[in-house]
Amino acid sequence: MNTSSLPNAAQETVQGLISLADSMQQIADAVAAAMGVDVTIADYALLRVAGTGPFAAACGERVPGGCAFERALYCAETLIVEDPREASLCAGCQGRDGCAETFGMCTPITVNGGRAGILAIVAFTSEQRNRIRGSLSSYVRFLEKMAELIATKMTEHRLMMALEKRSCELEAVVNHIHQGVVCVDASCRIRQMNARAVELLKLQASVPRAGDSLEKTWPDCLLLKCMKQKRSCANTGETYLAPSGKLVRFLSSASALVHGDEIIGGVVTFSDLESTHSDAFRAIERGTSFTFDDIIGTSDAMAKAKRQALTAAQFDSNILLTGETGTGKELFARAIHSASPRCDFPFVSVNCAAVPESLLESELFGYEPGAFTGASKNGKPGKFELANHGTLFLDEIGDMSLFLQSKLLRAVQNKEITRVGGLYPKRIDARIISATNQDLGERMRTQRFRSDLYYRLNVVPVALPPLRQRPEDVPVLVRHFVAYYSRKFGRAVTGIARDALDLLMAYDWLGNVRELENVVEYAVSFATGNHITAEELRARIPASDCSNPICPAHGDLKSAVREFQRRMVKEAIARRGSSPAAKELAAEELGISRATLYRILSQN
Repeated sequence: MNTSSLPNAAQETVQGLISLADSMQQIADAVAAAMGVDVTIADYALLRVAGTGPFAAACGERVPGGCAFERALYCAETLIVEDPREASLCAGCQGRDGCAETFGMCTPITVNGGRAGILAIVAFTSEQRNRIRGSLSSYVRFLEKMAELIATKMTEHRLMMALEKRSCELEAVVNHIHQGVVCVDASCRIRQMNARAVELLKLQASVPRAGDSLEKTWPDCLLLKCMKQKRSCANTGETYLAPSGKLVRFLSSASALVHGDEIIGGVVTFSDLESTHSDAFRAIERGTSFTFDDIIGTSDAMAKAKRQALTAAQFDSNILLTGETGTGKELFARAIHSASPRCDFPFVSVNCAAVPESLLESELFGYEPGAFTGASKNGKPGKFELANHGTLFLDEIGDMSLFLQSKLLRAVQNKEITRVGGLYPKRIDARIISATNQDLGERMRTQRFRSDLYYRLNVVPVALPPLRQRPEDVPVLVRHFVAYYSRKFGRAVTGIARDALDLLMAYDWLGNVRELENVVEYAVSFATGNHITAEELRARIPASDCSNPICPAHGDLKSAVREFQRRMVKEAIARRGSSPAAKELAAEELGISRATLYRILSQN
């Protein structure tokens, strides 16, 4: 019989009987001893898996073809053979001529409706034959009961194998989880602790064994409290004192396992709180990543700033971005982070001017539980901790108080911070990018900014040009903002009229790109046609701001002349265009060289 053609369930039963060979031999020995006859057990393929007497040496061999075993297995019934060599049941048996048996009976072993094998008792002497004949019905019942016992044994074995497989699968899943997992019994003795838990609890030198008390390993574990109160806690901060004496913070979820009114165990999962925060920031940043390709501008001044920032991004030196408000300092900071080796770690931004001074310290450095009134009972990591291995962007750094500047200097210089209310410093590896629209040199001279901090932050200075020094970028920016706000507002605005663009090109843009974006957003919202007109821009750009050649606000003649020159150049560019060839024509129209034209444009 070929077992490869059997259904999967039948094949499992065949394999199950073979795997139980030792147990089958014990049963065969017990039956033989109890009944005074010899016993043999064969599997579904009629291979002997156990036997006594003459059958003992034949284990592993196939039963002779055509014998009564095949018939009993096929018919699924108990068969009795009175005279093996003469009986019609044995007519086709291939071992008939050498058969020494005087009597035999066999019955199928049935598991879950499937035939798993054969159990047989055989007499080799007349004494054994007479004993069986004298109590035939008793022997038949005993034989069938023993077959049922074997079937039960096989079912138990299969269940144990299934449980063992599930246990292995569960253990593999638990060990694959990135969180630490600890399971305990009703007495809080450890039943299972995955590899991640051992790592987080710093127990590699002395891994707890099954049966050890969790309380000895982790006395303040959240799970112990939950089991005492028969409750569950999710995403709760807790602390753990490692064997080295270091205090570690975890984010834990614990549950007491209750059956009826009885606690039968508990489980806790936990992860490193700092890593959890970093992973969350990293996931957010992946959806908001910003590159240099996203910074709009093709002018020489902008291309130079991009090149300088891209080069600086490859190294870990601190960067100071300077430029007027609205020039895109945070966009540059994000682009630098995205182009740096730290791009897979968090980018964390802090506006030093937007956070009250009383809160900025805890915002930057974090605080310990109970550090001040209203503080979270779990404490809070600061921006430095959240930016660990990534980039910390300090916007409007010039507005930071001198007191915080000294703490910031220590963090930048020693690469370590101490939480508010904390006792021990913590090592931090974060790249610092600072930004300001103020003259830090002037603030140092007036002792409002520490010179030692300035030189720590200003390792690589990157100056961002104002929009008035790169008017050729205005048309590109306008097209981008028109398309963006048309989609956002569902408007059919597709472009801007030439006179309207000339108006924007001639404007000074004290608010730079941010102000230009606001003007275009307004124009798209109130446009009456599919092109923005100059008339529709007048409400946001008064004519006096664009057409008056001399601004009376400038008190001296030299400044007025410089302003007049710049306005004439801008108007010429607005008429001719912003390409290099158009600028050449504008310079010829004004009677100056192209170099002089660029010099006038770059003057503040």
